[in-house]
Amino acid sequence: MNYKVIACKALFRELSLIGAGCESVLDITYMRRSLHDTPDILRKALQDEIDSIDSGNDMHSNEIRYGEDYDAILLGYGLCSNGISTLSSKKYKLVVPRCDDCIALYLGSYEKYREFFDEHPGTYWYNASWIENGYTPSEHTYKAKMIEYTALYGVDNAEYILDAQSTVKNYTTAAYVAWDELNFPQYEQYTKEAAKYLGWQYEKVQGNKEWLTDFLTGNHDERFAIAQPGQMLTQDYDGKVIKTCTRCAE
Repeated sequence: MNYKVIACKALFRELSLIGAGCESVLDITYMRRSLHDTPDILRKALQDEIDSIDSGNDMHSNEIRYGEDYDAILLGYGLCSNGISTLSSKKYKLVVPRCDDCIALYLGSYEKYREFFDEHPGTYWYNASWIENGYTPSEHTYKAKMIEYTALYGVDNAEYILDAQSTVKNYTTAAYVAWDELNFPQYEQYTKEAAKYLGWQYEKVQGNKEWLTDFLTGNHDERFAIAQPGQMLTQDYDGKVIKTCTRCAE
């Protein structure tokens, strides 16, 4: 199979690992993780990327050689605060895992994610890709933002902004997702130190690459939403997380 993949950098190490040994031909574009912070901006960025691929003008993708067009566009995202809602391709199938966000993909199943979430509702998740490609709650992050904001707004305003932006009071647990194939003790230690600094409980959770492997190799069963050309992706409220429709108001 020949796939175009558009994925968040929060999946960089995981998809790169699997892709290196994958029989599918993969053309991967990674998008910055901070797009998640504003779902409307994420949605526009993804749709612009899809439109460019449809037209053959995407500067991140290989030229389409005669007879070797993409079989589908794979979206390395979950629902992501509705950031993928209304996405559509005029030319290609869109395939996206049925999950709220990438955490379930790290864990290998939506059921495992929901089970852990139900037992630990105030969990912030850490792993190498997430730590490397975005701010994660920690003493290091606080100090880095304090330096950045002080230079822009002065120390008093910087402290006020950081306090106003803080969401750490909503969490009680720092969970590190470990893959046997991706061993980064420095990031596990980072998570432990973050938990101690924030006064949270620390948990180590075993991840699994099966779901992402099936994603890249084309084993697209009921765990994936598949929008045919012209169809849209949207949120599902009946347990499937993501569904497809011809017009999302329906």
